[in-house]
Amino acid sequence: MEWLTDLLVGDSIAHIVLTLGIVVAAGMALGRVKVCGISLGVAFVLLIGIVMGHLGMKFSDGDSHFVDPHVLHFLQEFGLILFVFAVGLQSGPSFVRAFKKGGLKLNLLAVSIVALNLLLVLFFAAFFDMETLVGVLSGAVTNTPGLGAAQAAVSAAGGNAELLSTAYAMAYPLGVLGIIGTVVAIRLVFHVDVKKENELLGKESSGAAAVEAAKPLPISKAMIWIFAGIALGMIVGNIPIYIPGVPRPLKLGLAGGPLVVTLVIGAKIPNLLSRSALSFASDLGICLFLACVGLKNGEVFVETALNGGLAWIGIGFAITAIPLLIVGFLAYGLFKVDYFTLTGMIAGSMTDPPALSYSVNAAGNDKPAVGYATVYPLVMFLRIVSAQALVLFAL
Repeated sequence: MEWLTDLLVGDSIAHIVLTLGIVVAAGMALGRVKVCGISLGVAFVLLIGIVMGHLGMKFSDGDSHFVDPHVLHFLQEFGLILFVFAVGLQSGPSFVRAFKKGGLKLNLLAVSIVALNLLLVLFFAAFFDMETLVGVLSGAVTNTPGLGAAQAAVSAAGGNAELLSTAYAMAYPLGVLGIIGTVVAIRLVFHVDVKKENELLGKESSGAAAVEAAKPLPISKAMIWIFAGIALGMIVGNIPIYIPGVPRPLKLGLAGGPLVVTLVIGAKIPNLLSRSALSFASDLGICLFLACVGLKNGEVFVETALNGGLAWIGIGFAITAIPLLIVGFLAYGLFKVDYFTLTGMIAGSMTDPPALSYSVNAAGNDKPAVGYATVYPLVMFLRIVSAQALVLFAL
């Protein structure tokens, strides 16, 4: 039975694939279960990952990990790139039109969410140190680039950058669930009928059907565009953007770069891949991303929670939920933003791929992806700058 032991507790490729297979399969199966007509969908992959990450398995060298952390990091980032690439291709054809039609309103709403997040951080600063709060903020709004920028600023000032990572890990899981929960809450409070909302799309739905009916490119040509686009996205994502007064240059990163590139490609070549192929690619990418995040965070989640981290979790959830509920209710009830676009804007305001994946699957159309892409660039910039500014002013 040595082969079975190696498979379950070793560090082989088979062990890694087995672990991810269990996490994704179990998470997606549970995600299909509906309670009062609502299911959490892909978010359950994150929860199962946290549970398995907490249980842990011993490698031969004694490290307590399910999967080699370096492998997890690669798979997490590759999954994110794959997801964002598919989203960009899918929403590219309608992005420019949607931005001209309601882009200003959506971006103002998204900026309002960012501002309320920061106000809550300043409120809690009376009780907690800013380094911890910036880590909590980054996790609550699920923004890894902001965390990285803040860590660099803290390290340069001689502070404890590792504390930010721990706080981020504590706030992130409920950050994801809080964003999805807000989307669900708006649907329940305003009695949104998804079927009727889809019927109101009318001409837009028929336009999407026309794109679906178009014959996609031959797979060989499509693969050239896909991997060339990913490569170009990496270049764009790593171009430094220098801002006066900010000690380090900003970057769009592994998510922002591919998104910008694929929006352009999707607008120019709307039939690069079929919609079913894009849906598969986005689901595969987000499942890899969430499984890896869960496995990594699960290693420290329970231990940290039992040693004072519960307060961080609570603060993080407040930072996530309060601004989203306030702006979300006003946007739908007062400003009459349609539900599908609103769910995408909410996910984009938190730069959160899992919430976007949930919204797209629940909607059955690409309007959430368009709303997400409309606000993402500005929000990403604000998240990175604000995270650095908070720690720089506090140190």
